[in-house]
Amino acid sequence: MDTPQAICMVRDAEGIRPLMPDERGRVAGFFLFGEGFGDMICLLPAVQKTAEQLTKRLDVWTRRPEVFANHPLLNPIRSDDKALTAYFSENDRLLIVSPVEFEGLPNRNQTHIVEQPARGIVDLQPKDKEVRLHTTDADRQRAAELLRPLENRSKVVVHPNRSWEIRTWPSDHWRQLTLGLLELGAQVVVVGSEVPNIGTTEQNIPKGVFGLGIDHPSLLDLTDQTSLHELRDVIARCDLVITVDSGVLHVANCTDTHVLAIFTDIDPRFRTRFRDNQPNANTTVMHAPCEKQFCQSWHGSTGECIQPETKRMCCLPTVAQVLETAAGFLRDKG
Repeated sequence: MDTPQAICMVRDAEGIRPLMPDERGRVAGFFLFGEGFGDMICLLPAVQKTAEQLTKRLDVWTRRPEVFANHPLLNPIRSDDKALTAYFSENDRLLIVSPVEFEGLPNRNQTHIVEQPARGIVDLQPKDKEVRLHTTDADRQRAAELLRPLENRSKVVVHPNRSWEIRTWPSDHWRQLTLGLLELGAQVVVVGSEVPNIGTTEQNIPKGVFGLGIDHPSLLDLTDQTSLHELRDVIARCDLVITVDSGVLHVANCTDTHVLAIFTDIDPRFRTRFRDNQPNANTTVMHAPCEKQFCQSWHGSTGECIQPETKRMCCLPTVAQVLETAAGFLRDKG
């Protein structure tokens, strides 16, 4: 007689364990460990399809509940240990856990984060991987109001991200790029926000945006002025987004606006935008990690890196290269 195989990992009142085939009916939702907006946005397709497959509304326990808001089959709940203990004590509930670690693989294996939290319940096909934040009429109205000061011509979103060293393009690069875009006649919308550290992990350091120190009638500074969903609709109303691998990149992937993406330590295939079953839709990758730099861990922050050297930015594009690519896109767009 064959031994039943585990479907995925779940959490109950006793802890984390494998889910067995005859327990699928007990699944009440998800327990998501990630602290960043990007990881949570990556999980949206799997969480949404699981709810559709199980034909019931699922609770989603997460540190970033706003990512899962406004969906009719999802009930986002901010993670809280005390509340979670009470939740499990009420009945025989199980929550699918993501991410989990696999022996022999780098910690927080990225493929698992993006695609496999509910393996055995759902099978994500390319058509299922179209990530969409569910915005409201109020979000769309707010985005329109924020962009009202600009004229009806090309608008470029710039996200001068400040994060850990491996994912920070220098502040003077962002300033030079923005000045160059303005000289080309483009209108520039600066986005991003200060993101507080809500966890205790080393990798979740405080993040934010560089001040560019530019006063120009065609520059609109929207830093710290948008919610997650309002940001999505601001980006959707613009022509181009320029960002490094960041939460804003994932928000942009929820739109059809063209993205000019600068990658450092993560393989772009893990951050791709699917449209019409095709990866890298409406995306120009300005940089992908070289063999010396790339690995699937967080470079010693939550696991051991498979490369021994200190990880710093290398092989990055120059300001001139990014500006030339952006100018070419705007020129072709007309």
